[in-house]
Amino acid sequence: MAQYHIEYSTIEQQLEKLTSQGLIISDVDFAYSQLKCYGYSNLIKSYREPYSIIENGIRKYRSGVTFEQIASLHELDKNIRNSVMASMQDLEEHFKEVSADVIAHSFGTNQEDYLKYRNYQNKRKSIEKFQLGSILDSLRAQLESPKDPIHHYYTNYGVVPPWILFKSIYFSTMVNFIDQFKASEQTETMMRLLDFEHLNITEDNARMLMMDILFVSMEYRNNAAHGGRMYDFVPKNRIRASNIWGDCYRDRNPQFAELIELLNFFRYKDPFNQLHKTLSQEVNRHCGLFPQDVTYLGQILNIDIVLHSIVYISGKTMKFHSSPNCSGMTNPIEIELEDAVKKGYCPCKRCTSQTK
Repeated sequence: MAQYHIEYSTIEQQLEKLTSQGLIISDVDFAYSQLKCYGYSNLIKSYREPYSIIENGIRKYRSGVTFEQIASLHELDKNIRNSVMASMQDLEEHFKEVSADVIAHSFGTNQEDYLKYRNYQNKRKSIEKFQLGSILDSLRAQLESPKDPIHHYYTNYGVVPPWILFKSIYFSTMVNFIDQFKASEQTETMMRLLDFEHLNITEDNARMLMMDILFVSMEYRNNAAHGGRMYDFVPKNRIRASNIWGDCYRDRNPQFAELIELLNFFRYKDPFNQLHKTLSQEVNRHCGLFPQDVTYLGQILNIDIVLHSIVYISGKTMKFHSSPNCSGMTNPIEIELEDAVKKGYCPCKRCTSQTK
């Protein structure tokens, strides 16, 4: 395999390169601190695409594009990624608890009973660790874990109920395990997870929808966990919409807005609410600073963007912030910009300087 020489560059050299390519850097100290914190590859290479073009093999930034604009898109994506992780962790805890209750009701609380091979179907999986036998083996191996609460239950009672054991396995393993449930247990899981009464589809199609949502959610969770770019991420798994709802849903767009739409099918709304709120806040913050990005982000995210002049206050100082994450704020308070100004709040120099 051919090897290419990748030359090391200092932050000063990186700033000089960006300036030579036409990127406007009005606050060198801010740009330096951002590059030092996040790195050129994570910050610039990952988020420059909508703002630059290649002419005769040379990259140039579009007229008027600023470093702050790229940094703001990076911040949007970082906060969405963090929200995806939090909402997926919340969803994981929920569907594990529901699945454990279904399995315990059907097969009992003793691992010798509920881990029997015959209790499940044996779907062929392309990845060996997601075969039924491999999943059951990994669950049995967890019985020897030295960590509580599994160790406590196993050593004191000899029994580890599924709501304890399922805590120990990965999101992806649990999703593939649910995919191995027989129709009766999978239907019961679906009934408790999805708002089935309002779906207007058959039980078979609802089970298909549940599994499709879980597999799509798994991809977003894994991409977020590995620091992947989120706002334009397209999962490989697809919702089999034409099978579930008919041909009129054949051309569904697998964009970020779809994840939020899919989470809204669950009875448990916290993951949906959290992600929806974060997306709304971040799009409003970024596009409020850079309204020229409304069309681009609207198309990429597949949403209609209607800007609101929302800022955030901490209740401890007389400053308002464009970002709810600025200055380590906890429990930031949303307020209309006009109301903040009327009440005597002044803009934070760190996060609102981009509006000047």
